[in-house]
Amino acid sequence: MPTPRKLPLYVVAELQARESRKKRDFSAAIDRAGEAAHLALQAGDETAWWNMTYLQAECHRDHGSIPECLELAKHLAGHPLSAAQPPLAARAFTLLAVALQGLGRLPEAAEAATSAAALVAGDDEHVYLHIQAQQGLIAALAESRHLDEAWSECLALETLLLTDLVDEDTAGKAYWVIGNVAFLSERLAEGGRCHDLAAERLSRSKDVDLWARFNRASAVMRLEAKLTDQATLRCIERAELATEAVGGTDRDLLEMSFARAHWYYLTGDMASAIALLEPICTRSGILAVQTAGEASFLLGKSLLACGDWTEALRRLETGAAFFDRAAAFERGAEVRAFMATVE
Repeated sequence: MPTPRKLPLYVVAELQARESRKKRDFSAAIDRAGEAAHLALQAGDETAWWNMTYLQAECHRDHGSIPECLELAKHLAGHPLSAAQPPLAARAFTLLAVALQGLGRLPEAAEAATSAAALVAGDDEHVYLHIQAQQGLIAALAESRHLDEAWSECLALETLLLTDLVDEDTAGKAYWVIGNVAFLSERLAEGGRCHDLAAERLSRSKDVDLWARFNRASAVMRLEAKLTDQATLRCIERAELATEAVGGTDRDLLEMSFARAHWYYLTGDMASAIALLEPICTRSGILAVQTAGEASFLLGKSLLACGDWTEALRRLETGAAFFDRAAAFERGAEVRAFMATVE
């Protein structure tokens, strides 16, 4: 009987990292992935080092340590191995775009995602990478409120889904992004259609965390469109239950509270909205800069509705400053225009 071949140490460390990530022990996953990258480099396997460093960056992203994810993604994007292999570069630039967006650096995020898409466009073998890059580009454009550009990119993304090469999970994530932009650009029927297609394709039994994030995002988009119907409330409740089931990062929990606060605001329960928004704004450093701006803007409007003018104007100005930091200047201008009507 043949003796089982002993696995290289970096492969063992990789398996441990992936198992920790699966259990949502992201600190352990980051450590094991870093160890795997170091061992791979010692073994002279540069490709394995690249993949382990990428895994470490993903674990940082999952953990919410976005600056650390950014630094690793930037290092990989500029590495000679990425320059020699466009698919690797596309992966690195896509992750770089996600990290930049998370830090509110939206124009740079759009630029990184555009670079990623250009590297694999037209290559059926790497259609998944192209789809991921398009999603990153659309998210950055939408968060910057460049909605016409974002919708144009959505149409390009949907054409990539019209092939047997794309699995259900990937298609679900793509329809999720397209639906977000549809809602933001007041294409409400299209938004509902795309999020329904996403819900049909994403498996709640396979990935409860993804199911939670989808429902949270769908609720946020519906609330942005001022939809306070039962479909929106179901999205919020499903997201809350799924988030409770899997646990979540501090950012996940704050974003979930923000969705519920927005629901309270739109349904006229200002006291409940303020009770949630004040602690969210106190911890705004955990959130993406754009989201922090939205939370401050909503708190300002809620306080105004209760007659607290001084504090409301302070919160509104803070929201506008957050949007400026995120280079979402149109959104910042909207807040200041709103303040002018109030004053």
